[in-house]
Amino acid sequence: MPSVATPIHRGRPFRLTRYFLSASLVGVGVVTACLIWVYGALTERQLIEHETRANTDLTVAFANAVWSRHRGFVLGSAGRPREALLVDPRQAELHAAVLETMHALRVAKVKLYNRAGTTVFSTDPRQVGEDKSGNAGFQAALAGTASSQITFRANFDAFEGELSNRNLISTYVPVRPAAGAAPEAVFEVYSDVTDLLAAQGRSKVLIVAAVLGALGALYLFQFVIVRQADRLIAAHDQERQRREAEVRHQALHDELTGLPNRACFGARLDESLAQAARRGRRGALLFIDLDRFKLVNDSLGHPAGDDLLRQVAGRIGACLRTGDQLFRMGGDEFTVIVGEVDTPDDAARVAGRIVGAVARPLEVHGHPVEVGASIGIALFPADGDSVAALLKHADVAMYRAKEAGRGMCSFYRAETS
Repeated sequence: MPSVATPIHRGRPFRLTRYFLSASLVGVGVVTACLIWVYGALTERQLIEHETRANTDLTVAFANAVWSRHRGFVLGSAGRPREALLVDPRQAELHAAVLETMHALRVAKVKLYNRAGTTVFSTDPRQVGEDKSGNAGFQAALAGTASSQITFRANFDAFEGELSNRNLISTYVPVRPAAGAAPEAVFEVYSDVTDLLAAQGRSKVLIVAAVLGALGALYLFQFVIVRQADRLIAAHDQERQRREAEVRHQALHDELTGLPNRACFGARLDESLAQAARRGRRGALLFIDLDRFKLVNDSLGHPAGDDLLRQVAGRIGACLRTGDQLFRMGGDEFTVIVGEVDTPDDAARVAGRIVGAVARPLEVHGHPVEVGASIGIALFPADGDSVAALLKHADVAMYRAKEAGRGMCSFYRAETS
């Protein structure tokens, strides 16, 4: 049976799970990145602080043990050329004392600067005589503060010979003749922390893996909760849409027959009029009123009358063409919008089929019943270019058909209005 549906356009439904997945993955990534950065920064800082203290203690021990014997050599080195420093017998004595003091420690290289920043001694003799006065670490130590930094060296000359791909902490430590005295020289100690950093790296991997495991478990737990909530929201949304569709359908359709009602009729006829005007085509409005319906309703009761209306609506709908639209206007009145007619005879043939179908005997609540239909036909745009005018003229034509003897069809004529 032809009917009219109102299109409903909706955006994509909200899916809580989709947003949870995106937000949670971003959150896990941010937390992991922050964790790696914070852990790396903290472990590096702790390592530097530890090595600074160790190297400071080492320097104090060295100063207590040998500084008094070599103090004169270092203090008197200001202005001496590199060659003179290298051939000085005290250079070899200082080298032996350093090796003895640093034996079995994690020290890779030692350098000693005078207050002018000249490298007086280095375990790598090639560096003796270099000027480090502009170095920030040297300047901090000369001011009385030990400072350290981590460096990576692809190649490095150490006590044991040349090392490759090593992580080193270089610490500049002030050398004082006594506690609280002004620094007389600066000691630079290189500690090999490659193995320590590798161990910290392994610890970092384990910690990150443990945190990711905990976050993953929390993520899965929250995912289950959110997915369940998403399903409940989706079910609620579907139920809401179903109820809204039901309300819209009830507002625009007749409860008894399920046909579009008078409220829907005006909009659909207005659309048909506009479409016919655009295409330069003609259409027709059929106004149908049942004959002898009141007699059936009064004699057999309202339930029988309702059953009769449902059966008649089905018979009328079966007579229509694709694109024709049937409406129940109320009571025993129906309308049909015939979208396109080439000649008035096309509308008359549709009306004739309806009259013949309705006239066939019916059985209502076990009683044989015969009713008929009187139909008024108004053509558009010839008989009206508005909903009100066309409906009025079709109604006038329907009464003319009843006056002609019922079970008849009649076209609207201007002189009949």
